[in-house]
Amino acid sequence: MSTLRLILRGWARAPLFTATAILSIALGIGANTAIFSILDRPLLQTLPVKDPHELAFFYHPGPLQGSVSTDEGDQPSFSYPMFGDFRKGQTSFTGIAGASATSASIAYNSQALPGRAHLVSGNYFEVLGVRPAIGRLFTEDDDRAPGGHPVVVLSHSYWTSRFGADVSTLNQTMVVNAYPMTIVGVAQKGFLGERLGGAPDIFVPVTMKREMTPDWNAFNDRLYYWLPMFGRLKPGVTREQAQAGMNVLYRAQIEEDIKLLKQPGKDFLERFRAKKLILKPGQHGRGGLRQQSRTPVLLLMGMTLLVLAIACANVANLQLVRAAARAREVAVRLAMGASRLQLIRQLLAEACALALAGGILGIAVASGTLRVILAAIPVGAGTAGFLTTDLHGRVLLFCLGLSLVTGILFGLFPALQASKADVASTLKDQAGQTTSAGSANFFRKSLVTVQIALSLLLLVTAGLLSRTLLNLTRVDLGIQVDRLLTFSLSPKLNRYSDERVVQFYEQLTDRLSAIPGVKLVSAARVPAIAGSNSSTSITVEGFVPQGGGSSSSWVNEIGSDYFRTLGVALIAGREFTRADGLTAPKVAIVNEAFARHYLPNQNPLGRRMRRGSGGNTPLDTEIVGVVKDYKYSDIREAPRRVFYTPHPQSRRQGGLYFYVRTAIGPQNIAPLIRREVAALDPNLPIRDLKTMQKQIDENVFGERLLSSLTGAFAGLATLLAAIGLYGVLAYNVARRTREIGIRMALGADSGHVRGLVVREVALMLVIGTAAGLGSAAAAGTLIRTILYGLKSWDPFVYASAALFLALVAAGSAYLPARRATRVDPMVALRYE
Repeated sequence: MSTLRLILRGWARAPLFTATAILSIALGIGANTAIFSILDRPLLQTLPVKDPHELAFFYHPGPLQGSVSTDEGDQPSFSYPMFGDFRKGQTSFTGIAGASATSASIAYNSQALPGRAHLVSGNYFEVLGVRPAIGRLFTEDDDRAPGGHPVVVLSHSYWTSRFGADVSTLNQTMVVNAYPMTIVGVAQKGFLGERLGGAPDIFVPVTMKREMTPDWNAFNDRLYYWLPMFGRLKPGVTREQAQAGMNVLYRAQIEEDIKLLKQPGKDFLERFRAKKLILKPGQHGRGGLRQQSRTPVLLLMGMTLLVLAIACANVANLQLVRAAARAREVAVRLAMGASRLQLIRQLLAEACALALAGGILGIAVASGTLRVILAAIPVGAGTAGFLTTDLHGRVLLFCLGLSLVTGILFGLFPALQASKADVASTLKDQAGQTTSAGSANFFRKSLVTVQIALSLLLLVTAGLLSRTLLNLTRVDLGIQVDRLLTFSLSPKLNRYSDERVVQFYEQLTDRLSAIPGVKLVSAARVPAIAGSNSSTSITVEGFVPQGGGSSSSWVNEIGSDYFRTLGVALIAGREFTRADGLTAPKVAIVNEAFARHYLPNQNPLGRRMRRGSGGNTPLDTEIVGVVKDYKYSDIREAPRRVFYTPHPQSRRQGGLYFYVRTAIGPQNIAPLIRREVAALDPNLPIRDLKTMQKQIDENVFGERLLSSLTGAFAGLATLLAAIGLYGVLAYNVARRTREIGIRMALGADSGHVRGLVVREVALMLVIGTAAGLGSAAAAGTLIRTILYGLKSWDPFVYASAALFLALVAAGSAYLPARRATRVDPMVALRYE
């Protein structure tokens, strides 16, 4: 308690020092804690399930023929028949489960809302070791027969948000995709599924696939790959042993699939037969979010640590100045018998107390920073329920540990320096006189030099990311995004037949076109520049693929006037019209990249093609138009080869993304769109009604957020470095007041005195700039994959950052230099 009283008494005697130190530490620790909280979930935390290290996820990379539906980039899923054969034949796992995400229309108490569903095998919860919050979870009896198990389990977050955590929800009926289903339970709190990001609202038995995805069932098709798999290893079985055993089964599965392939080429067949099953660790869950977030989150974590280092340097400088002012106090305590170890312990305790106070305030800074970050993330970015503003135990422990380490870092050298006071010479000095050892002064200047180097490193990084964002916003998308609205509908989730879906789309298009202020209306199966993809194997007249394999192309099914609505230029031929229906001859429009690849130096119009490769099926589709390339899925992508077909010519209809070109502000049209959809079907929920500009902004939200945060952290670091530089210069001017007075009394002019300060600044700036530029060049290689449209050594960014830092340094030096030139020689000679 005596130590605490001494600390509090010292804080009260130096309130400005205390407030500055605590605030500096709070900013650094708060930023680090916020970013650590974001880093913790995808990179460090394990799934909140029983013994997550026993889980393994299944993958089988390589060529495929058939249909692929995956939510992990280029990692294909498995067919349901293959899943069943694995479950029956395996001996390495206590169980193998499957789960697949899909959209759903969820109605309760006559209110239909769009939602996210997880199709899961009956043993899904058992294999994961998840328990119910209320009710029960699925068992293997819940997925025996296709379409025979209309039951649903709610996620805890969905139960809380939509049902108010009402226990009476249990055994109630909710309507999912127009099918009544009984709520049998709620999953445990905190469980968001086995896939990171995109937390499901409900879980439905996998055997209800036809009801959940009416536009694409193919439940027993061996060449329809749609179900991700994972398993729990038996005790004593390693992942490598299980992989070897499962590959024996996989070889048999491959041979079964080969029997169904349609005229595969020799090269394709060799690669298909050579595929192997791979098991990956499952403790962190699956999905691309972990890999995608690794580089940007680690970059932000590194930046905040550098900001904290700069803050620590400032506080260390403040401690050294304060230690110099307390030299007489320290000498008196030493003279009265206090040991050097006792003094070091006391001074370190004071530093740690400052750091802990800064850490406590930093928790509030972290919470506010998280709120700002999460508010900037779009709703559909796949972080629903995944990232929160809650600072759980591990994050708080990180904050506590970081505070203690910070206190030791900035307190150790000042404590060692202060405890070396020469008792005799210090007590002989006049009251209030301060001295400064050369080592302490060198240490202060070294800290400022390091601060300059770190600030420049952060400024360059922020500049590179800002230029990347600027380049992305200047990319020619190939479409006109102004006054363009988009939204999606999935009538089949309300049990529409294919014929009724086509009729509904036609009726809705007519109604939307009749809205005053609407110029054009069209629709597409794959949304433009929204991260979605669809591809298929094709055969093009006269084109022979290399290696005897199959050819593939990206594809989209679109409505009439689609390109006019989006503002994409038609180069040759015609657009689709209402006449291109199911009974009309099949037609296609291709983009320039498609024509260059498949029909180089030829006129594409009139050429024929078809979906699928191999076989003797006639080329049943005629190319009737060519359009300019535009961004298909992502702003960063190079032009993809794409062909388009009329969506009414598809026998299997699905959800569509509508596009509405307006002559007035889109915000005035949005309510009228909702009105027209409700007039046709009040139980059909609209998804993602927004402007196309917002869609584009969401496509680059990651780059925008990263640029904003790095810019903010770089600005904070520069401000702290400027404060540190100002503090050292101001202290040195005050310390050298007598020397300056003597120089001026002997005839030195203001320019000479100003030069003393400028030379001091210049030396630190030159060394710090050189070190900072070198560090930035080395660090630039680590972020090359994030950059777009520039090199990691972009000279404009480097020069601008160095110039900006030089201006900041000059501004920091202005007041100390001005104060030095205004020293009165007579007053200075009486100083001290």
